[in-house]
Amino acid sequence: MSTVLFRCSVASLLVLAIGSVPAFAQTRLEPTPPVPAQPPAPTQEAPATAPTKPNEPQVLVAEVRVVATKGDLGAPLEQKVYGAIRTRPGQTTTRSQLQQDINAVFATGYFSDVKATPEDTALGVRVTFDVAPNPILEGVAAEGIKVLPERVINDTFKDQVGQTLNFGELQRGVKTIEEWYSERGFVLAKVTDVQSSPSGQVKLTITEGVIEDIQVKGNTRTRDFIVTREVALKPGDVFNRNSIQRDLQRVFALNIFKDVSLDLVPGQDAQKVVVAVKVEEKSTGSIAGGAGVNSAYGLFGTVSLQEQNFGGNNQKVGLDVQGGTQILLFNLGFTDPWLAGDPNRTSLSVNLFNRQSISYAFNGGTTPIGVPNSGGETPRENRLGAGFLLSRPLDDGWRASAGPRLERIQLRNFRGSAFSTDARGNPYTLSGTESDSLLFLQAAAVRDKRDNPATPRSGSLLRLSADQSVGILGESFFTRPTVSYSQYIPVEILPFNQGKQVLAFNSSIGTIFGTAPPYEAFVLGGGESVRGFFVGNLGTGTSYMINSAEFRTPVFDPVGAVLFADYGTDLGTAASVLGAPGLARGKPGNGLGYGIGLRVQSPLGALRIDYGLNSLGLPAQVHFGLGEKF
Repeated sequence: MSTVLFRCSVASLLVLAIGSVPAFAQTRLEPTPPVPAQPPAPTQEAPATAPTKPNEPQVLVAEVRVVATKGDLGAPLEQKVYGAIRTRPGQTTTRSQLQQDINAVFATGYFSDVKATPEDTALGVRVTFDVAPNPILEGVAAEGIKVLPERVINDTFKDQVGQTLNFGELQRGVKTIEEWYSERGFVLAKVTDVQSSPSGQVKLTITEGVIEDIQVKGNTRTRDFIVTREVALKPGDVFNRNSIQRDLQRVFALNIFKDVSLDLVPGQDAQKVVVAVKVEEKSTGSIAGGAGVNSAYGLFGTVSLQEQNFGGNNQKVGLDVQGGTQILLFNLGFTDPWLAGDPNRTSLSVNLFNRQSISYAFNGGTTPIGVPNSGGETPRENRLGAGFLLSRPLDDGWRASAGPRLERIQLRNFRGSAFSTDARGNPYTLSGTESDSLLFLQAAAVRDKRDNPATPRSGSLLRLSADQSVGILGESFFTRPTVSYSQYIPVEILPFNQGKQVLAFNSSIGTIFGTAPPYEAFVLGGGESVRGFFVGNLGTGTSYMINSAEFRTPVFDPVGAVLFADYGTDLGTAASVLGAPGLARGKPGNGLGYGIGLRVQSPLGALRIDYGLNSLGLPAQVHFGLGEKF
């Protein structure tokens, strides 16, 4: 099939409607159009024959010209046009081809207007491309910004300033600005408008996603401020995904909601957003009771009342009572985790108690010594007292607490009779009477850098604490500081469960300065101390040190396994304790415990079961607990 060439009446074939086809408005650019394709290189050869539509006439091109009736063209821009078009002298073209050339010139991004005008000449058709170059870019400014530094705008467009404005490069700069927002969590931020002026000034209009209001939905009992005060973002701030995720975690950690989620809805101002925190409340109150009889207390009953969201204020109230014909034990506590909206997030805990437990300072050893006339019965510590504690978070992961505690302590047998000495006349109390009264000033600081407090795989935990007995109510005046440090290191020792194995280390040390009652000494041995030994069976001293190491690995969900080793020592201070209960009972004072354990994840935390052996040949021990040892 032959090609038919036309030379007459070209204007009727390539009508001037080919002329002006605007791709961009002369003073406006959409914020996120597709990035234009790169123009072909100036040396790229055009095909000998242009693509045509069926039955579309073709004409022979004798000359191609590029002119600029508006603006200064210059050789570089002229070459941009020649490199973009496919119409060449000595080749044929069509109306469709000229339209494609116009579009290609627009796609370079350097021109605000392009026209293609065909004219008849003696040798053929002359095609003139009349282009309007963009102005020289003088500067880029932005409006509507609160969090975007101006230096980011300047750095993004500095290579374009002083050059002919290129819409493609400008658009890539806009994308860079939006990526800056996205990478920092400002996911609602967007460049909504780009305007250029004939003078070369470009203005970006940015909507950053300012918060108009924060609302709480789904709560029927809990007061709104309990939720909103946990949200660090406030009305007027720019919405940030990273910050709101931390806020939602804090709300969920209140432990009064089944679920916490987020909704974003448009505000009354179309440029702003309303943040709606959706909560699903859960039952926060519980009551339990029981009754029994034993030889120690006779008939007794127990009652436990707990409420974690008292008055809808996230305040915790609890009462545990065990009463019978010969005993009354109780613990009444109140906690406000955020006292009176204090800007420092101070919490308050108050409790009134009468507690009783085995006194392990006088337990164990090769020579058991019990209360008088008991055949070796270990005494029970009965502590009646009250205290309150103030706590607040500090910078860099620290949290500090301080407060007084008042106690009256007695050492009793199982029938409730109090004693001042054991069966060999060694003192139980500091006062020499059947009870001591102690007033403590207690302080502590904790820095938590763990990735997950429940099941840490990396990070560290540092605890500092001190109890100061002020001696106002008796002869006891002593200081008891302790330090504990834990480090968690992810490892890949076993070929399975890669990325979930952990080496965990803990070292703790403490001492007593001054004169302290023997029951206030440090006790070694047991599931919370040195495993492989019964509680208190290793030592009782005025100083101590315990070093522990564990290898933790999951086995199958929800079960994990642990290999552990603990070493503890009283640092040779057993004789420094009043009455030397550790030496009198033949406690070794130092030893190594090691073994294997299981961890079963439950709604209450990790259920801990450890089987421990020891270096002294004493009977193996099975230890139970809730949560990791450290």
